[in-house]
Amino acid sequence: MDQTYERRKNENQSFLKALGGKLEHIETGKAVLSLKREEWLTQHLAYFHGGVVTTLADSAGGAAAVTIVPENYQVVTSELTMHFLRPAVAEELIATAQVIKPGKQLIIVEASVTDKATGKLIAKATGTWVPVKIEDAMFKK
Repeated sequence: MDQTYERRKNENQSFLKALGGKLEHIETGKAVLSLKREEWLTQHLAYFHGGVVTTLADSAGGAAAVTIVPENYQVVTSELTMHFLRPAVAEELIATAQVIKPGKQLIIVEASVTDKATGKLIAKATGTWVPVKIEDAMFKK
């Protein structure tokens, strides 16, 4: 795994870390993240909550997008469309994201969320990420 990409993806990713998400693989234009099932990540029928599935897809998309911007840039999500295809009944989810249209101002990414054990497709996402210069974008107190 490319250490530069891994470091940039993991910088300040406190929300994904809190959920228990893990970066499995990253390369130019592609990222794979995983998330193991815990009861607090589920909804009333014991499936992964849709917001958790969306977060995993969003994080994977951002990880893929950040691999194609200069080192002094990060990316932020501008738009994300989720399609839930089946209930997320799984012990572990895998989100695989691929840049489908790189650009200087907009980066289009597609992400698939699958059940790790069966390979069944659970959700599909398409999103847009915007490159931002780190020094201009950091929240300042």
